[in-house]
Amino acid sequence: MFEEPEWAEEAPVADLGSVALGLRPTAASQIKVPLEDESIDVAVFCLSLMGTNIRDFLQEANRVLKPGGLLKVAEVSSRFEDVRTFLGAVTKLGFKVISKDLTNSHFFLFDFEKTGPPRVGPKTQLSGLKLQPCLYKRR
Repeated sequence: MFEEPEWAEEAPVADLGSVALGLRPTAASQIKVPLEDESIDVAVFCLSLMGTNIRDFLQEANRVLKPGGLLKVAEVSSRFEDVRTFLGAVTKLGFKVISKDLTNSHFFLFDFEKTGPPRVGPKTQLSGLKLQPCLYKRR
């Protein structure tokens, strides 16, 4: 059984997911999380940009992140047709690329810093946010 460390009770961590399964998670939609504007330092999307509304997910991350906050993204590498276009689209949503790691053959890792609100209107098309379905190989 998993036991939380002593500091966990005081740690300001929000564990949000579509289903509450663990000791402290809260069920929430990625497009409307139960957090105040500019209230968190770090947002993590780990293999969770699976919807067709990735823009909504990233805009919600922008809403809840403090200025200068960190957005971390880990996604399956085969989902990216053009990484440069993806990064460009994310920057238009109010983020700056801090680092990218494309060295792993299975996963790409990105760190972004929140620079401000989205710089484009809600109707502006951002083609770089359309990721491919995951490709699975038989092992």
